[in-house]
Amino acid sequence: MYESIELSPFQKEKLLYYFKFLEPDQNNVLDSGSMSRLLEKIFKFTGWSQDDRRAIQCSEVHEAFFEILFEKAEESGGEHGKASLATWYAIWSHMLPGVKGMSGFPVWLRLMPKLLFEMIDRNGDEKISREELTTYYHKLVVPNESPEFLKQWSTTAFNQMTDNGVYQLDHQSFEQIFANFLIGRTPYGPGKYIFGCFRHESDLPFTLIQPAVDNLDD
Repeated sequence: MYESIELSPFQKEKLLYYFKFLEPDQNNVLDSGSMSRLLEKIFKFTGWSQDDRRAIQCSEVHEAFFEILFEKAEESGGEHGKASLATWYAIWSHMLPGVKGMSGFPVWLRLMPKLLFEMIDRNGDEKISREELTTYYHKLVVPNESPEFLKQWSTTAFNQMTDNGVYQLDHQSFEQIFANFLIGRTPYGPGKYIFGCFRHESDLPFTLIQPAVDNLDD
């Protein structure tokens, strides 16, 4: 890894939510047990059986994800087989320069939006409803938040993600939003809601461009 950028404070905040989603240990470090804890959480939520196509793909993608994550963590000066929050940030500071959309990321990362979309789309109708988004937040992201809080913020998140219902939250639009989560340096745009970073409400509306384009910088 050569070129790097300094992550903005808000990028670090968003990436902290993603880091926590990946099940770090009690010392706040991603380790060899993180993938097992994560998959157990995902399969309990989705109800996918071990021979389900989605479960198999989920296992394969996360196995590759953690393997490459630990390799990059070690390259960034981290301990073998582990990734601290500091090395997590270092990895992203090297991965983001010059990237304008999901097509600019390696394959192992480009698969993540589709996988996450299938987790949230529990009824398999190829679009995410507000109720499905609320359930995802409650079960996988912020289980300790109150139902009132989740209802309020999932409504806000869904409205942002769909441009107040103008567009369906389908896989194509979700991929754009995931790219905004990774690339955006400011609180503007709906990407902040992917892993439950709710408390940076923007007064500016977000307009989802159809079809998808790879230029989500902000």
